[in-house]
Amino acid sequence: MSFTAPSNEQIAEALGDLSKLPNTMKMAVTNGIEQSFEPVPQPGGGDWLAQHNEKGQTMQSFKKSSIKAIPHGTHKTIYIQPVGSFDHPRAPPLDVIVEFAKIFFSGCVVELLPTVDFTKDMRKREFDGRTQYLTDGFHNYLVRTRSRRDTKRELLCVAVTMADIYPDEDWSFVYGEARTKEGVGVYSFVRLDPLFYRATSKEILQTPLTEEHRVIMLQRCIDTLLHEIGHLFGLEHCVYYACLMNGANNEKEMDRQPSHLCPVCLCKLHSTLQFDVEHLYKTFANLCDKYGLETECSWYQKRLAYIH
Repeated sequence: MSFTAPSNEQIAEALGDLSKLPNTMKMAVTNGIEQSFEPVPQPGGGDWLAQHNEKGQTMQSFKKSSIKAIPHGTHKTIYIQPVGSFDHPRAPPLDVIVEFAKIFFSGCVVELLPTVDFTKDMRKREFDGRTQYLTDGFHNYLVRTRSRRDTKRELLCVAVTMADIYPDEDWSFVYGEARTKEGVGVYSFVRLDPLFYRATSKEILQTPLTEEHRVIMLQRCIDTLLHEIGHLFGLEHCVYYACLMNGANNEKEMDRQPSHLCPVCLCKLHSTLQFDVEHLYKTFANLCDKYGLETECSWYQKRLAYIH
């Protein structure tokens, strides 16, 4: 399957009418674009775009879609539901990841729920010597237990787990999956560990977490959570630039993926959340700096110069 990168004209068409945007947003999606946003890399054989025909979601098609989360009334809370044990020496800190989500989805409340165990009806299988859980089991659990959460506040609920997950028998695994209609999703940390493909589960448990691996894992976990919640807000996979919303099939693609939205996807999320983009960029940069995510901190700080 061949992929042709969109032209500048097609990207401009995808952005649509910018005349009603606040000045800072207008600058954020028009100033210094070539200096800040990389084109989508030409996909290799195992990459997402080599295997999936993504047409690209324009701003117009995003607005027309009725299947997306929109904060309304008291429904502004994104619940994060840990499933299964996180008592793992290499497990990334959930509270830190939630900090990033709170900033990125400005205007929403992001709340970490107490951990729950796997339920008996969560279907599982053995694959390559590891136990994997079907994503439907998590989705069904989140829908079934909605009444236990504050239904007057809930907008979305996303499960996170250290277990490996798969979407159906034809797939070997998936990093995450969202059910947009029902406002639920799930994503797994386990394959985000740089040692996952290089060591057994027992060896991974016995290996101390280096600073290099801490940064890689934290970056991957943040990106995956933000990406999955982005889907629940109606953002489809991006083909316009290297973007947080690009699809990913493997580690290399995931690490190529930035922790920021391209101009097209930024416009989509802004149309729903109406955030102050300058404040979002400043606070996100500060948080990246606090937790040692130097590359993304630098990008957000440089990007701020274009929106003054």
